[in-house]
Amino acid sequence: MNKLQILIFCGSSLLLSFGAAALLYPHATIPQKTLESAMKPQAMEDLPDINLGDNFGPVSVTDLVGYYIDHPPKPVTSTAQREQQFGGC
Repeated sequence: MNKLQILIFCGSSLLLSFGAAALLYPHATIPQKTLESAMKPQAMEDLPDINLGDNFGPVSVTDLVGYYIDHPPKPVTSTAQREQQFGGC
């Protein structure tokens, strides 16, 4: 290959990539109204219930936050290193 063919190939590849990006960009964005509503904080009472499966069913966000406040996660106090196992043959 000579230098002209290499430059033509690289240039056409770049143009094709930018063209595909320009055509697909509108499909990858979210509407402006959705973006604006996502930027505003919402009250947890206004959020829909969350389904936690068959064992718990739908639970309100208020109940979940209350449970988290009453039962915070325990801090990690273990400094022991995990035993590394050899995974060879």
